[in-house]
Amino acid sequence: MKKLWLPLATLCVAFLSPSLSANYFKDNFSWGYNTSIWTARQGDNGTPFGCSFEPNMQSPSEHGLTLTLSQGTCSELQSNQFYSYGKVQGRLKSGNVAGTVSSIFTYTSWWDSPGRAWQEIDIELLPSLGNVVHTNIIYQPQGGLYQSWEQDIDLSQFGLDYRENLLMIGFDWSSSVIRWYLYDANGQEQTIRTVYKDNGDGVLANNEIPAYAWPVDNTKIMINHWHGDNSQEANYFPGQYYGASSWVYYDFIEYIPN
Repeated sequence: MKKLWLPLATLCVAFLSPSLSANYFKDNFSWGYNTSIWTARQGDNGTPFGCSFEPNMQSPSEHGLTLTLSQGTCSELQSNQFYSYGKVQGRLKSGNVAGTVSSIFTYTSWWDSPGRAWQEIDIELLPSLGNVVHTNIIYQPQGGLYQSWEQDIDLSQFGLDYRENLLMIGFDWSSSVIRWYLYDANGQEQTIRTVYKDNGDGVLANNEIPAYAWPVDNTKIMINHWHGDNSQEANYFPGQYYGASSWVYYDFIEYIPN
């Protein structure tokens, strides 16, 4: 794992404000993660998470990074800077342990800027659901109602299985459209889901979400691997966890601004 040691004065200018947007990056995770892009998280989220994130739960290699988990301990990287509309994509392969989650996602909330709503766009692999990718948009104002717009997509229709082979997948986020895509077994890009911001015609279509819930704020990019706590909430998502260790391998993560 690479480590970055900076004096406090340097740290103050190394991270962008949530009101500013960073530029293109690609991390191939050569012998660890790029510390100018990522920080390894330490802490916990509470239910339905059944583990605490620890910086040492990673296994570097010449190319690619493996995030690991064991019962009670898991792993997350979050970007140092904030990003706006663009493509977030990567290539990954996950173990097949029920009750675990492997993710690529964007996240911002009141923890980044007081009064800011929780806004999240997700790609999640959940072995409890089988060979599917779980896509989601989350919105919650501080102190307000949690809402999400979820859809699971069966990967077998594209000749893919994330438990057997590397899966290249991403989403393209703009001011009015979010499109999830992947590359099929023949290497062809396939759109797997498209969601639109409500166009204001008075009818909210199945593929639209309300304009107030559209993710608009600059956001962190994150990857993680975690297991549930077997609470009632966790039995729905991410499913029953039986205590086994697990892993997810990330070949690269890339951000391409619009």
